[in-house]
Amino acid sequence: MYQLILLILIFFSCIEIFSGKRSQLWFHISYLLMTFVAVFRYGQMDDYFNYFQYYEDPSIYMEVDILYGAITQLFKACSIHYIVFSAFVSLLCMVLAYRFFAQDCEYSCLSLLIFYCYTFLLCCPLGAFRQGICLSILLFFYHRIKDNKDKAFYFWGIVGSFIHLSFIVLLILPYLMRLKIYNASFVVYAIIGLSALAFVGISIAQFLPFERITYYQEGEGVGIWLRMGLRILMIVPVLLCKPDYGSDGYYAKAICLIGFALYCVLSFNDLVAGRLEYYFRTFLCLFAAYYIANYEWKFRASVQLFLLLVVHLVLWYKNMSVEIERMEYKEGTTVLNFPFISVFDKSELKEYSGIDTFGLDEGR
Repeated sequence: MYQLILLILIFFSCIEIFSGKRSQLWFHISYLLMTFVAVFRYGQMDDYFNYFQYYEDPSIYMEVDILYGAITQLFKACSIHYIVFSAFVSLLCMVLAYRFFAQDCEYSCLSLLIFYCYTFLLCCPLGAFRQGICLSILLFFYHRIKDNKDKAFYFWGIVGSFIHLSFIVLLILPYLMRLKIYNASFVVYAIIGLSALAFVGISIAQFLPFERITYYQEGEGVGIWLRMGLRILMIVPVLLCKPDYGSDGYYAKAICLIGFALYCVLSFNDLVAGRLEYYFRTFLCLFAAYYIANYEWKFRASVQLFLLLVVHLVLWYKNMSVEIERMEYKEGTTVLNFPFISVFDKSELKEYSGIDTFGLDEGR
C-alpha cells in the first residue's frame, strides 16, 4: 500500500513537472488511499505505541500540553479504545489538511508527494499526534492568514499551544510572512550565514527561554553535513524563485525560509529543530504547486522541481528504513516489501515485527 501510493504520486508528479497538467481524479485517489492508511493502520510508525502508553496514563500531560491530556482523558472516560482514538486523530488531521492541498495547492500531486514522503510519515497524521493536530490547524487556516483574516488563526493558535507548546512559535508567523524582504539579495547572504552557523554547531540552548527544550536533549541521528546538505538542496529552488508579493508563491517562500533559518539556529539539537521545522517545511508543498502553475516550462524550472522530487524520494526511503529499524521488523523486511498492517488483522504485526505492543494486541 505504501509503495502503491508512492508510485501513483511519482507518475503524476512527473507529468506535472514536465507538462504542467494536473489530475484531480488521481489526486483524490491518492488522498483517499493516504487517509485509509492513516486511519486503519495498526502499530506502524514508531510513535504509535508510545502514544498508547500515554493514552493509558494521560495525567502525564496535565502539566504540559494540558488540552491534549484533557482530550485523552475525555476519550478514556467515554471508554473509547486507543485504536479508535488513534483513527479519530488521524482522520481529523487529514480532513483539516484537505482544503490546503485541494484549493491552495490546486490538486497538485507533486505537493502531495512532498507531503507524503516527509510530514505524512513523521508528523501528520502517522507520527506525532499532538503536532499533527497543530500542523493541520495551520494548514486549514492558511487561506485566512493569507487574506489578512488572522483572528480565527490566533484563537486556534493559542488553543493549539495547549495541545503542543511548539505551536506558540507560529503566532508570529502572519507578521513575518508579510514582510517585503524575501526577494531581496541580502536574504541569500543571511541564509548562507545561518547555514555556516549550523555547520559549525554552535549551541544557544542556554539563551532560550523554554526549559522544556532540555526534555528533548537526545543524541543526533545522521550527521550535520547530511542533514544540512538535504535542506540546502530543497531551499535553493525556493531562493531562486522570485514570486510577486502577496501571491501564494511569495508566502510559501517566506514560510520555507523562516523554517530553514529556525532550523539552522536550533540545529545543535536535531530533534527540537526538526520538530519545529515540520510546520514550515510543509509549505514546500505550496511552493511546488505555485511554481508549476506560474513559471514557464524552461529547462531550469523542470530541473529544480525534479530535484525537489528526488530529494523527497530519498527522504521517503530513509524514513521507511528508520521505521523498519525502530519497530524491530524481522530480517528480510525492506522498504520495497514493507507491509501495510491494518486494524482488521492486528495479529499480522507479530509476523513482521518483534516490537513490544504493551498489551494493545490483547485488547487493552
